Amino acid sequence: MSTFLGDRESSPGCGFCLVLFLIAFAARCIFLVYLDEPIVFFKYPFFADKLAQSIDIQERIVDLSPFYLYFLTFLKKVFDLDWTLIKPIQSFVGGINCMLVYALGCKVFRKKVGVLAALLLALYGNVIILESTLEPTVFVLLFNILCIYFLFCLREHFSVVNKSLALAVAAGFFAGLSIITKPNFLFFLPVAAGWMLFLGDNNVRITQRLQTAALFCCVAILVVLPVTVRNYLKTDDFVLVTADAGKVFYHGNGKGATALEGTGLPNEGFMEESAREPDHAHVLYRKTAARLSGKDLTPSESSRFWIGRALGDIRSDAVAYIILEAKKLFYFFNDYEMHYIASAYKEYQASLSFPYVRYGIIASLGVLGMILSLRRFKDLFLLYGMVFVYLLSGMLFLVQSRYRTPAVPYLCLFAGYSVYAMKEMVAARRFKQTALSLVLVGILFALTRTVYRSEILNVDQWQRATKIHYQMAGVPLFKEGRYQEAISELNQCTTMAPSFAPAYNLMGKSYAMLGRFDEAVSNFEKVTDLAPQLPEGYKNLGFVYVLKGDRPQGTRLLSKALSLSPNDDRLRKEILKLKAAGNQS
Repeated sequence: MSTFLGDRESSPGCGFCLVLFLIAFAARCIFLVYLDEPIVFFKYPFFADKLAQSIDIQERIVDLSPFYLYFLTFLKKVFDLDWTLIKPIQSFVGGINCMLVYALGCKVFRKKVGVLAALLLALYGNVIILESTLEPTVFVLLFNILCIYFLFCLREHFSVVNKSLALAVAAGFFAGLSIITKPNFLFFLPVAAGWMLFLGDNNVRITQRLQTAALFCCVAILVVLPVTVRNYLKTDDFVLVTADAGKVFYHGNGKGATALEGTGLPNEGFMEESAREPDHAHVLYRKTAARLSGKDLTPSESSRFWIGRALGDIRSDAVAYIILEAKKLFYFFNDYEMHYIASAYKEYQASLSFPYVRYGIIASLGVLGMILSLRRFKDLFLLYGMVFVYLLSGMLFLVQSRYRTPAVPYLCLFAGYSVYAMKEMVAARRFKQTALSLVLVGILFALTRTVYRSEILNVDQWQRATKIHYQMAGVPLFKEGRYQEAISELNQCTTMAPSFAPAYNLMGKSYAMLGRFDEAVSNFEKVTDLAPQLPEGYKNLGFVYVLKGDRPQGTRLLSKALSLSPNDDRLRKEILKLKAAGNQS
């Protein structure tokens, strides 16, 4: 019997669980067959390969999700698994998450609500996309749901000391795993501890509630502790889990940040492209922090530097920051999905023509469910808390899709309840309440599709240009030697995003490979105009002039590139060769 609704059918049946799993997994298989891009986001596989070969990745260890990094390393070292096989494995875990949402819905609402919530999550297109990306999102959802499930079990058995302590250990264990997968789950620890202390069973002594809350938090911290010790031994620096909080805080709150896109270093993406390892932005930010502060910084000091820089930007224009936070709040519930991985964005665009559930439906029904459930706020505090934790995390940092996705299972539960509640209103002939609920959900859905529409269209155009025409088309075509086709895609990119320097750079290279040097010069000159502080444009322009036979101009431009990149030994050797050849002639 359910503790909360007295629903005699609240216990999940194995048959229902299996059916829901099969629906969820089938939806993911359809995606993998028809929509998935055969491209692996290579950030985690790159470093997992190194660890599997016992190569020290040094300071980069604090830039990566510990659980997910070691999970991939284990699969590579023990099974030598092809990275493309990780996608169906994570889709399988996604199916399990849907079963767990069903079980949680049965426990806190009733079986029909659990079924509706699980179906919404099973058919939500964007979570299927994120599960197929080699990022830890699917495990964040898994550990979070298990933590919440065991906490609700704990509430049912709070008065039984041994059982309540065992359930607190289980919940704390999964909370710890969630933290070392994505550290923003740290925000949930005080929420859970406060719930145990003040909203638990009032018949249980305060000392027992305090003991249970302390045990939960201690177990979670004990799971995190080995990662903290590892970080200290590797970097001689105290880093709890990862060292990117300052960088991400600056992205979301520094000057130039919007509700849809974070700010960054000038030509940050261009600089990352020339790096030899993926996700090089972490290194760039540490180097920039050291340069601006005038001293070497540890990873944690660099993180604090960027927090301070963002806080300075906030103080300089508090009104703009308040407006930004209001926009983030609205955008958290907006239907548009913001992706920073090119393949995920392309898959998202393709998924819109398939009958997958959209975020706007889940968000609008979920908000209605939260309103209808307010009378049970105390009972459902943990579900409200999970939505709040990720809303707070988004407003503090960024509200891109992967940052708000961990709130989706709980929005699905509230959404399932709103559908069930409206059905009950109709059955009870409360037509006025039903009509008001339908009007409210209609208004909420309209808001998720219309708020900041003009800004979204502008951002989407930039996304199409840089992610589809450049990253997913222009770059691969260039690498395959199909230069004319690459130029066609890059022209579309620069038409839609005329300030995107990397596209002009690649177009210049394509023209140079075709022997069309004047057109190459025109594009490289555009690069030097857009990114005058980077060596790439000057270097390529210099080589083109050398190919044209103008060695003095080529040498001058290459020397300019070397002044911007003094550690480029290859460039230095080329300049010496040119000068030597000039002296001989």
